[in-house]
Amino acid sequence: MGIAQSVALWLNSQGHNAVHLNDENLYHLPDTLIIEKAIAENRIILTSDMDFGHLLAFNQSQMVSVIQFRTSVFTLENIRTKLEHLFETFSNQLEGNFIITIEDSRIRHRKLPI
Repeated sequence: MGIAQSVALWLNSQGHNAVHLNDENLYHLPDTLIIEKAIAENRIILTSDMDFGHLLAFNQSQMVSVIQFRTSVFTLENIRTKLEHLFETFSNQLEGNFIITIEDSRIRHRKLPI
């Protein structure tokens, strides 16, 4: 949500299995169903929507990992640079359920449930 399809294409070119909701004509899917889809497909949600963090922080019955972007620049280059840094810095912490918040000047990692 709020992340360009080109980011999913770039992730796929890097060997990740990424899909964008637009690829499946699901761009209007409610957040709760996006969470259910991510759980069923064992995916990490990339989003600029802060609602996912709140939904997961207060709902311990549905756990899924989320990477949320709180950056001022949403270009492919900036998102790619932030993700590359994330993969380098947190590569051993991308298992289980977590919320990672990527900001302009820092990255925060929290295990779920909070």
